[in-house]
Amino acid sequence: MTQVDAWTGLGLLAPADLKDAALQLHWAVQYLAAAGQTFSEPQPNDSHRTATWNAERREFVSAQFAGPYPFRVALRPADLTLQLLDRTTEPLGTFSLAGKPREEGFEWLQQGLSNYMGRLPVIDRPAYDMPAHPVGTGAPFSHGLDVGLGVLSAMYESAAEILTLVNDGDESASTVRCWPHHFDIATLLTVESNAAGEATKTVGVGMAPMGGGYDGWYWYVSPWPSPKPEALPPLEGPGGWHTEEWVGAVLTGDALVAMDPSFREPAVRKFVDVSVAASRSALGA
Repeated sequence: MTQVDAWTGLGLLAPADLKDAALQLHWAVQYLAAAGQTFSEPQPNDSHRTATWNAERREFVSAQFAGPYPFRVALRPADLTLQLLDRTTEPLGTFSLAGKPREEGFEWLQQGLSNYMGRLPVIDRPAYDMPAHPVGTGAPFSHGLDVGLGVLSAMYESAAEILTLVNDGDESASTVRCWPHHFDIATLLTVESNAAGEATKTVGVGMAPMGGGYDGWYWYVSPWPSPKPEALPPLEGPGGWHTEEWVGAVLTGDALVAMDPSFREPAVRKFVDVSVAASRSALGA
């Protein structure tokens, strides 16, 4: 996987075959959410619990700790490696999660932080519901997930690349973040705001590894407030509108991996461009 570019790597496993690896990675990213919840400055939009994607290191990185210890926690998805980073993002220590129950990961973080804080910190954990998996009830993270984790790493790498391009030069776009509750990586475009500066119309653009009524991963562009289905303009190009339980344009991973690898990136770019324009139109913007 390390010798294959991200867009080619997307096709090494069918999206439906990634479920177990995706669930274990979802549970692993909770270390970053817990670190942000415990040590970072709380934010009204809950972004202190999110992660960003470091393209150079190909890993998720937590929000920076507040106070005198400006550390971050990182997770390299390709091999489930947890890291404690200093202010220069250089690892102070690494811990392989494969074969270990999740409690050992928390213990490793606590011990590592105690070396600098002079005490053994208590790490808070998010209280939101997580999808069921044996890892959540004490089973160890699995060995032998190399291909699946490599594909997931390629998914987030390629998604971060596209979303960064969406944000480039758009002052209305939020930071590209991975949200640990649903595990999607996304940006939010503010279309209209009220006099108080609060967003009243938005378009969310992102990639989700599961959920939303789909068996595998998918790209989405979601206008809010949700337009009525009859108000949605036709989409020219890949993807289509999803209107059951939520409204948004969707391009499935199945559709992408069926394409020649050289077509995948342009297809996602076109899907995003067309769907954002259609969503703005549906919102009357």
